[in-house]
Amino acid sequence: MPHIDHRHRSVIHNPPKMGSCIHIVRSACALHNRRFSVGIMKEHKEVTALLRQAESEQRCAFGSTSPQRRALKRRETARELIAPYPAMYATPQYWKTLNPSEQEMHVMRTLAQKHPSWVFAGLSAACAYRLDHAYSLHDGTVSIASTLTSRDSDCAKLRRIYMNDIRPWTAYGIRVTSPERTLIDCAEQFEFPYALAFFDSALRRNYTTIDRIWSLLIQVSPDTSRVKPLLECADPLSENGGESLMRGLIKQHHFAVPLLQVEFDNPGNAQYPYRVDFCWKLANGCIIVAEYDGMAKYADASNANRASVSAKLEYERKREAHLKSSGVTTIVHVFYEDLRGLCCFRGLGCGLW
Repeated sequence: MPHIDHRHRSVIHNPPKMGSCIHIVRSACALHNRRFSVGIMKEHKEVTALLRQAESEQRCAFGSTSPQRRALKRRETARELIAPYPAMYATPQYWKTLNPSEQEMHVMRTLAQKHPSWVFAGLSAACAYRLDHAYSLHDGTVSIASTLTSRDSDCAKLRRIYMNDIRPWTAYGIRVTSPERTLIDCAEQFEFPYALAFFDSALRRNYTTIDRIWSLLIQVSPDTSRVKPLLECADPLSENGGESLMRGLIKQHHFAVPLLQVEFDNPGNAQYPYRVDFCWKLANGCIIVAEYDGMAKYADASNANRASVSAKLEYERKREAHLKSSGVTTIVHVFYEDLRGLCCFRGLGCGLW
């Protein structure tokens, strides 16, 4: 007679034996325990050593033997580690302390150990040169110079930039394309306002000159439409990537070109005049000043040696009063979020169109 499971009103023609039931229960309990033990694995001394060495060398950890690779992969599966690039690992806690540029450099140093002949290009090379740029440009990929556009074995996070003549340079121990070629490739990849920071930064650091960039450009590309406007606008007086981005947006939106780093008298200390990031002197006598990052630099809580925030706010208040006594009519403080939303242009007023 068939066994009836009254809970489900179903007929089971082959009821399980008691021993089989016990085995099923034990298997289910083991699976349950494994699911809830994710992220809590026994310490693996080799893995710990690999991670510590990698962090000390500012790169990702990787296994050189099959057991090491399996151990690292298991811990990624258990979410104890992350893999920013295939077969490269770091702890989530350590990775979060790095900005996007530092993260890319960690991956590059690891790839340089695995592939010593590789030459990094584009944004990756710009990171090696320490060129200013917006962190939002990073998308998790790494760029290398290559005589091929792609290979079947390439992973999705590897980007090849084609060039028939690869001449490697070295920046901070990393093989990269020349500063001129790096700038040209960044200009081809990113929009004008964002690409301008690379050019300003390279000129400010004396890595290259406008003439050298132009000389290489006409050799490697028949199309100069993206690079030429950057060469015309690039200025080493921009002190950081945020100022360059703002200048790029000013140019893109057809505002009047500002004067950079204009000095005004400092009544409190004549030897140290005030310098403003952007200045427009209009025909009607008005003087408009824009300061990138405004008050943020005076309220930097990450600086352990900073003066009190109130003292810095007081300094800023006096500074603005002195600037206005020197004829400045409008002072606008601009933050990165303002640039992204173009809010700063509303604050500057219509006199700059």
